[in-house]
Amino acid sequence: MSKRIVVVGGGSSSWGPKLMSDLLLTASIADSTYVLYDINETNAKRIAKFSLKLAHELGVGPTIVTETQADAALADADYLIVTISTGGLNAMAHDLVIPEDYGIYHTVGDTVGPGGWARAMRNVPVFVDLAERVNALAPDAVILNYTNPMAQLTKTLSLSTDRPVVGLCHGIFESLAFLQGFLEVADEKDISVVYGGVNHFFWITEFIVKGQDGFELMRKRMGGRRLPEIVGEQNPEAIHRCTLGDELMRVTGLITYMADRHTCEFLPQFITSKEMMAKYHLRRTSIEDRRQGMRRNEGRIDEMIAGEIPASFHERSRETAADIINAFVTGKPFIDVGNLPNDGQISNLSLGAVLETPVLVTPTGFQAITMGDLPEPAATWLDRIVRVEDLTVEAALSGDLELALTALALDPVCSHLDFSQVEEMGMRLLRANKQYLPQFEGLL
Repeated sequence: MSKRIVVVGGGSSSWGPKLMSDLLLTASIADSTYVLYDINETNAKRIAKFSLKLAHELGVGPTIVTETQADAALADADYLIVTISTGGLNAMAHDLVIPEDYGIYHTVGDTVGPGGWARAMRNVPVFVDLAERVNALAPDAVILNYTNPMAQLTKTLSLSTDRPVVGLCHGIFESLAFLQGFLEVADEKDISVVYGGVNHFFWITEFIVKGQDGFELMRKRMGGRRLPEIVGEQNPEAIHRCTLGDELMRVTGLITYMADRHTCEFLPQFITSKEMMAKYHLRRTSIEDRRQGMRRNEGRIDEMIAGEIPASFHERSRETAADIINAFVTGKPFIDVGNLPNDGQISNLSLGAVLETPVLVTPTGFQAITMGDLPEPAATWLDRIVRVEDLTVEAALSGDLELALTALALDPVCSHLDFSQVEEMGMRLLRANKQYLPQFEGLL
């Protein structure tokens, strides 16, 4: 039976090609109806043209339509894949520039700190509206969220609908790829890990390679040296990914996300000092970088529509939305990394906070796999983060301006500021996003 799969933000030049490729390569859903819902019709039509051409090459027969109106797109949806960014890059520019005046130099700016806070504030109303439309128009839908800030927006959806909701991110696969390369393991399947935490700041607490202790193998491979030194011998460009990760492994005995540009935003000392950023080789992604990347992506898609689609699009990516939908459709269970409210999967973090752990997917929904306590100091670092994330959601949902500013003040990244500075910065960010903040109408 054909399914109706709606990609919210279906014109995304970064997400669109790989997600559609994965879906079309999945036999159980390849011939489904795909609705590319986007407020930018030109972008949605670009992805539709690419998808139809790829479908022809793959020999499958989906129905692919574009839609700019929410109700028409969402009606009778079986699955939603959400990849949006309210306000786009123009809005995100404020998230990066305004905090600089207060000594905060975001490397990404989409998860925590003032950038993540502002992004949550303007996305929450959109996600509430999306959930309410699903409740009314697609009461049997399953929702897969890729939009950041992952924890805050997945929490918003989970509070706004009783439909199955999960947040998805590929971070653990990046860390596995790093470990596979560093230890020269031929097949990633030979690596087993126990991990958990929050999106962009998870921790690997157990690590086995072909029956051997992975941490011990790491120590032998390093031989008393540091990761950046060894990695830099093979690829000097790669040290910006693991210098902070190496430091955290030395201090905690655990392995965190090997993507320092994300990890550093949870630890204030690393993005409030330009000297510290230089020491740890931390790289910032500017809005102009993002704009150039978007133009490159759009250009590549146009080239594929006019010419040849590379063979890589005839193979599955590491994103797992298609695998999750396949598990619901076929009844074949699937285990994936996912973000779900804490129901005890990490027993020493706040209940209800959205955490990133392995998740079992079956036709009944999503069930987080329990890992028990998270070791210190990771648990203490994360406990404050998840409490701030939950306060941020509460404030964004309720329109409580005072609570919103309190959540910002409690964010570790703002710990070097006094309350008047936090309030000033927060109000500047909110006013810059005013058109996207109906919950604070009349307060800004």
